[in-house]
Amino acid sequence: MKTVALILYPHFSLFHFAVPQMVFSATGLANEPLLDLKIVAEQPEISLSGGSLVQADSDLSLLEIADIIIVPTWNDFDEKPTAALQMALQQANARGATLVGLCLGTYALAYSGLLDGKRAATHWMGEADFHQRFPQVRLDLNALYVQQGNLMTSAGTAAGLDCCLAIVWEIYGVKTANHLARLFVTPPHREGGQAQFIEQPYHAKHLMKTSTNC
Repeated sequence: MKTVALILYPHFSLFHFAVPQMVFSATGLANEPLLDLKIVAEQPEISLSGGSLVQADSDLSLLEIADIIIVPTWNDFDEKPTAALQMALQQANARGATLVGLCLGTYALAYSGLLDGKRAATHWMGEADFHQRFPQVRLDLNALYVQQGNLMTSAGTAAGLDCCLAIVWEIYGVKTANHLARLFVTPPHREGGQAQFIEQPYHAKHLMKTSTNC
């Protein structure tokens, strides 16, 4: 069974934590555990947004052996990962671990120099800043998620779910990925990119029809 290390920093969004936590702690078709999920942080206890406290299972040493490493988001465009985290990510990349930056978590991989010369995705709200900071990274403005060898990055927020399901699909195949997608009431694979979610208001008539059909 593969080990998944979910990296947390203080004040990360609870939603961004919950998406990979939900996917990678789910059970398969035979109700068997699929992956060994561990919470990794540089402190024993992490306070997420809203004051929720999460106990870490391990410090950064787990990144030396984890098969999949997830950075679920990033709080501040200006904040670089600590030197210890950057080194741990670089060493994990060198040994071929799967490294995943969900939403603004792409910043952590870019700051660590792992995306130079590669395609990547991030939240559309960070695109202009990301271009300016990391001109050596080929930012894909349309993709929900991008895979470049052992590196995966996703667009904003809900696209993290698409990316996580793609990882399950790659490991266990379409039946298991479809099973999880059904549990989460989401398509196992969505077509299109971020543009479909920007400035696309619903008309009042459509909203009324939707509410009366629920």
